[in-house]
Amino acid sequence: MPVDYNLSNELIDHIKFFNPKHLAQDVLNRKRLSELVSLCFDKDLLISSRATWVLWHCSDIDFNALIPYHINLINNLKNKNLHNGVIRNTLRLFQKHAVPKKKESFMIDICYSYIKNPNEAIAVRAFAMTIIFNISKPYPELLLELKSVLELLNHPDESGGIKSRIKNTLKDIDKVLKLNN
Repeated sequence: MPVDYNLSNELIDHIKFFNPKHLAQDVLNRKRLSELVSLCFDKDLLISSRATWVLWHCSDIDFNALIPYHINLINNLKNKNLHNGVIRNTLRLFQKHAVPKKKESFMIDICYSYIKNPNEAIAVRAFAMTIIFNISKPYPELLLELKSVLELLNHPDESGGIKSRIKNTLKDIDKVLKLNN
């Protein structure tokens, strides 16, 4: 690959040649993370979706490099015309890592909107549950609220993936509540 390449072209290459793990390593090595993040907000849905996919792989390699972009990535969730992949990969970032304190209430609100929407993608709903749980851990009242919402959502019509995440999250909630008592 030449030293000077167009990152957006890399993102829109045919899926057969698109390797997000390799591209993530290359972006970090070449110090082009800010360029990649700007592509996460691109109006072209394919570019923004793939950019967040690559960004998620960047977080696996060096999550701390993404910290300066957390607020912008979270604020992007306010956009109503996001590709499902942008939402999924943004939430995937924050299910394993802390949401900035000043964005916790926004993330709780938007994640509740995702988990309550049966038309939302399973992965989005599952990641949203985990984010709410992680933010709520220090606050028993928030954990109890999450528990009651999940119990209402836990019905036979739900997908296996959602039922499994609900079951595991409810177990985790009970563990945290038991430890706090």
